[in-house]
Amino acid sequence: MKTIYLLIPLLTAASTGFGQMQQLNRTPMKAPESVYIQGSDYYISDTGGDPTKKDGDGILYKMNSKGDISIFASGLDSPKGTWVLHNILYTPDVDKIKGFDLSAGKQVFTLDMAATGSVLLNDIAPMNDSTVFVSATDINKVYIVHLGAQPRYEELAFDNPVKGANGVIYDGKRQRLYVCGFGAAGTPNGEIGYVDLTQKDKKFVRLTDRTGYYDGIALTKHNTLLVSDWVAFEKKGVVVEVDLKTGKTTTVNKEPISGPADFTLSKQGDVITPAMMEGNVLRFSPKH
Repeated sequence: MKTIYLLIPLLTAASTGFGQMQQLNRTPMKAPESVYIQGSDYYISDTGGDPTKKDGDGILYKMNSKGDISIFASGLDSPKGTWVLHNILYTPDVDKIKGFDLSAGKQVFTLDMAATGSVLLNDIAPMNDSTVFVSATDINKVYIVHLGAQPRYEELAFDNPVKGANGVIYDGKRQRLYVCGFGAAGTPNGEIGYVDLTQKDKKFVRLTDRTGYYDGIALTKHNTLLVSDWVAFEKKGVVVEVDLKTGKTTTVNKEPISGPADFTLSKQGDVITPAMMEGNVLRFSPKH
């Protein structure tokens, strides 16, 4: 991948105007994939390049509100999605789930999932404070991972497998797991939908006919989903809002993004997204 440095002012305000992209990091990273906000800090996973290779060049960064970056943990292979539970930052890393204590950056958790056959464990999202969902993009599956002293995992079996299952987020109120797919065979035929966990015979239900290279996913307070779509492997990425009732989709960013991967939302509702192909983390406010 080419590295492109954006000349965008650093964030100074608490919120941004609609579509106004602001770069948060002072120095570029190699391939930032996921962002998680904890207090006033941002934790950023960097795959180092190849998302499936065990090469030891993966990094977890910690970035403060001024955009200063430090290494939180190094020596990973290709960390992707991030989530904090009980002061531990969990991340899928090729075929393992790893956890790092926030206080010292020390690895305190490992779950080997190589037996699944996946080398592209990707996103992670909690069902509760001891159970998480993890997507396996290369085998089109989602797993339920039980954390703790004796961790284990099981497949979340459902009809209509999600092509390139990527972003996952759980809606406890509706007991739905929302999933989006990156597509299969290099084609932007990924879908957006959900699995109703209350049903005995579980199915993936599409929310919209719109397809794409879908990556990150988040629930909003407006009863909608936000989903990132790379569109192409160049600066054309978008974030779309999906109405959960009608399936209508609306693009919420004005400027295209180079590889919008696993984004998160700030308390103000701003989108904090990696621009993975240019090594930056950006912030903008979706229109409501």
